[in-house]
Amino acid sequence: MSLLELNAQLDAFEKALDEEAFEQADSLLDGHDSTLHALLSQPLGSADHAPLSALLERQQSLLGLLRQRRDAVSVQMQDGRRSLRAAHAYLQAESLA
Repeated sequence: MSLLELNAQLDAFEKALDEEAFEQADSLLDGHDSTLHALLSQPLGSADHAPLSALLERQQSLLGLLRQRRDAVSVQMQDGRRSLRAAHAYLQAESLA
């Protein structure tokens, strides 16, 4: 369990997201979480602090990216619902005419 392994897991997670392989991304994130907990259960030296901080910053950056994607999908879903309601209203108005 090393910081190199954790960064490699984040690389694979990010690649899976880019390829929209969401089940794989979920599995990779679970593995990353387990590896991170195992690493943090070990005694860490002062030399580990900077690389660990960089890893945590990278995780936060990925979380921000996930939030942006979630928000974009939410907007698309709302637009789709609006379009569907408009189509239903149009069909209903047409049938009443």
